[in-house]
Amino acid sequence: MRFISDAIEMALTRLTKQLLDHNAHSATSLVCAQGEFYRAEVRLERIDPADIAHHLPDETVHAQ
Repeated sequence: MRFISDAIEMALTRLTKQLLDHNAHSATSLVCAQGEFYRAEVRLERIDPADIAHHLPDETVHAQ
C-alpha cells in the first residue's frame, strides 16, 4: 500500500472518525476535480493489529 501525501492520510483519518461516530463503515459521493466528475467511495475494513506491518506503506515511496 502506498500513501500519496500526509494531507490525504490526515483527511482520511478525519473521515474515518466521522464515519465511525455515525456508526457507518462506508461512504459514496460524487466529486468534481480538475473539471471532471468522479464517483468516490470509502469503505472501512478493520484489520488485526498483529497484521498492521502488512498494511504500512513502503517508506521509500512515502518520502516523495
